[in-house]
Amino acid sequence: MKRLKQLSLILFISVGLFSCEAEKADADITNEFLTGKQIFRCDVDGKTRVTDSVVVSYNGVNVSITAYLLSRDTLESQKFRYDTFTINFSKLGTGNYISSLGNVVVDETLGISNATYKQSGKSWVYSTDNLDLDPVNTPSVNLQTGNLIISDINDKAKYFGGEFEYDIYPPKRENPNNTVAPVRIRNGAFQYLKYN
Repeated sequence: MKRLKQLSLILFISVGLFSCEAEKADADITNEFLTGKQIFRCDVDGKTRVTDSVVVSYNGVNVSITAYLLSRDTLESQKFRYDTFTINFSKLGTGNYISSLGNVVVDETLGISNATYKQSGKSWVYSTDNLDLDPVNTPSVNLQTGNLIISDINDKAKYFGGEFEYDIYPPKRENPNNTVAPVRIRNGAFQYLKYN
């Protein structure tokens, strides 16, 4: 009887093993049209900000990313206010997009970007373009104020990802003696930003 049970068990396991067909890969794994939730993070003057409140504008050539980040006021007073951080760049393609000021010709294989930062409660906007270079005293200076790297684009699911960092300056009228420090954006990254 014991032998019959063992034989039945072996037969049952054998039938189960040989009757299984090779499983196909899960459709979600191979679906190139799936996307994750968009995420945007960066350090603003040393404080990490993370948001999924991001708007991408794409006109077929130029791209603009606007992220709504909880402001310093919100972090300190717990009243919800948002700072607006915008990155504009010259085309949607993988590569390096620099933000620079000056009159030196930039390598044409690089794309061009600029960034703005609007703090809640202020009527003026920080910008990578606000740094004032004197053409007489700095005739051949090319100051890089930031960099954007688009590392991946999924043209089927219509999303892209990348990294960035910028130094964003106040307007000259608000900073005539250069006493207001720029906003320093570091360790910036985003993923699954959708475009149409």
